[in-house]
Amino acid sequence: MSRTDIKEELSPRLTAIGVVVLAALLIIGVFFLFSVVTIDEGDRGVLKTQGAVTGDVLEPGWHVVIPFYQSVERIEVRPQTHTMSGDVHEGEVEQEDAISFRSADQQQVGTDITVRYTIEESEVDEFHTEYNTIAQFEQRLLRPETIDTVAREGSGFDATEANSEAGRAEIGDVVQQSLTEESPAYVTIESVQVRDIHLDPDYQASLEEVEIAQQEAEAERTRAQGDADAERIRAEGEADALQEVQEALEEENLALEQIRAYDEGTIFVTDGGTPVILDPDNPSVDETNSESTEEPVTGPDEPEESD
Repeated sequence: MSRTDIKEELSPRLTAIGVVVLAALLIIGVFFLFSVVTIDEGDRGVLKTQGAVTGDVLEPGWHVVIPFYQSVERIEVRPQTHTMSGDVHEGEVEQEDAISFRSADQQQVGTDITVRYTIEESEVDEFHTEYNTIAQFEQRLLRPETIDTVAREGSGFDATEANSEAGRAEIGDVVQQSLTEESPAYVTIESVQVRDIHLDPDYQASLEEVEIAQQEAEAERTRAQGDADAERIRAEGEADALQEVQEALEEENLALEQIRAYDEGTIFVTDGGTPVILDPDNPSVDETNSESTEEPVTGPDEPEESD
């Protein structure tokens, strides 16, 4: 058999083997493609067999599953935020999504709220069993519970109270407490922030007018108080100056009296700190008291009277 005949005989066999090998590689590639699952950091995988949750939670990394028999549902365990806002470009839905309620003073109030929560990593299988996806959890529990709580609790506030810092904080605390009570244990409500309060435009304009009037009145009171303080300080200064003049005049008059007393031969004494000018013919200030308190003294040279 010639070499040509051998080649012609082997050629179909080699072709068939090549096809088989290529098909095998293709099958292996497809099997590998569908059997290797990658779980990214920040996610957890819920392993399912024929659509049923097995209870196995897959950590980040590569995992091998049986194609078409097993599947993996990825659940994000990073902190989640859900915003309901009147700004169509800010919330989770592309439309005005602020929560509305009627206040105690019968004003229509809109509320922008952001809820921050996390899902327990080790219990994502329970979360998937009950809610399937994060989007379903938000639609079935988080949104309706938040809307109901804001509408119920917000009606106890006046519009201005709800718009205050304390009012926003109180509404946020009540919503967080309600969501915590209604959510399953594997969902943690970390915070609820009332980001903004929207008031009716006419009501907002009236509030601004009242605020401007109050500011003007306060400014007028401040000016009046300043003028009164200035007048008081000026009056006190004048009184102090007058007192100093009077004291200076009194000292000058006293000095003149002292000079005159010396010139006239009178006696100048000080009794208890008070200047007194005495007449030399009557030097006693209180003769009655002096006479009543003095006792006669017998001198050593006077003879004793005999019977």
